[in-house]
Amino acid sequence: MIKIYDFDALSDKDYKDIKNHLQTSGIIIYPTETSYAVGGNALNNRAVQKIYDLKGRNFNKPLPVLVKDLNMLVNIAAVGRREEDVISKFWPGPLTIIFNLKSKKHAENYLFAAGSGSVGARISPHPFASRLFEEIDFPLISTSANTSGKESFSDFNELNEKFLSGLSGTNILAVNAGELAGGSSTIIKIGKKDMEIIREGDNNVKKRLICSMKNKG
Repeated sequence: MIKIYDFDALSDKDYKDIKNHLQTSGIIIYPTETSYAVGGNALNNRAVQKIYDLKGRNFNKPLPVLVKDLNMLVNIAAVGRREEDVISKFWPGPLTIIFNLKSKKHAENYLFAAGSGSVGARISPHPFASRLFEEIDFPLISTSANTSGKESFSDFNELNEKFLSGLSGTNILAVNAGELAGGSSTIIKIGKKDMEIIREGDNNVKKRLICSMKNKG
């Protein structure tokens, strides 16, 4: 069953219902600053398993997360000064940074990490995520709402027609925010002396990053 909410009509009760759904291993489809995402409690491996199954995603591919703030991030990830400097300039925004998980225990326990020992995270500026994080105290999986390897969706009607309509037997809450900006986030890994751009998103983040690192140097 898929229940659809109108983003502009969401009430405080609706956000609490979404929180309760997430707390019981539920899956949501929600808007971000780029495209629609599939989400669940990143610390709940049952929810994460559902997302892998829903997308048909290979279990050796890690899933990225959204966090509320730096405090939530440092609970699971090791954050250095260079990362903090980039965070202060580019978050909230469409920039996913790859961090090492805080401990070996985290690496072994978290299904979303897919054995990589790392996590890709960002803070989303979309008001849905901002409001939801007033209710929840865990990172939220944020992977494209699509079949793995297929197109992502920025228009809810298209998402509903081409993806949601094909799902059956799954209890999902979906938030319709109409047409989003589209595209994808830029993904980077920051080393001690350099920065690797793993994926260049559909935005001007790469140019700004290069300028920022040059000025820092």
